[in-house]
Amino acid sequence: MPELKNAGWEAFAQGYARGLSQKAAYVAAGYSAGSNSAPTRLFKRDCVKERIAELVAQHERLREASLEETILAMLVLATKGNLETAAGAKEARTARLEAHRLRSQLTARREAEAWTPPREMTEAEWVAKYGADAPGSGL
Repeated sequence: MPELKNAGWEAFAQGYARGLSQKAAYVAAGYSAGSNSAPTRLFKRDCVKERIAELVAQHERLREASLEETILAMLVLATKGNLETAAGAKEARTARLEAHRLRSQLTARREAEAWTPPREMTEAEWVAKYGADAPGSGL
């Protein structure tokens, strides 16, 4: 399901999917906090419920995603972002920078995990490799 055409409804769905209460998501979407029944009425709209379900599923997938999948998703968001506005360009730039930071951390972690410290060769290994007595063996 694409984003809701009504920006307020979309903001409400986004907030609720992130874990806000109905009322908090309603206020965060820019609506007045006066009515207690308005958030419930908005929540009961079929299109809003469907959008919330989709967003919650996306959040679950992101929680379970590997670091590589997260980096890829951030890069996709950065390229799909609204680059026509200053805020959209800033979000895209921030997502790209964060993706590159995560990628370099991942690379460094993998290199650190793959590196094993050198160990001393046994005398038998030395002789097998170099065909002579090992230094310090006394021979």
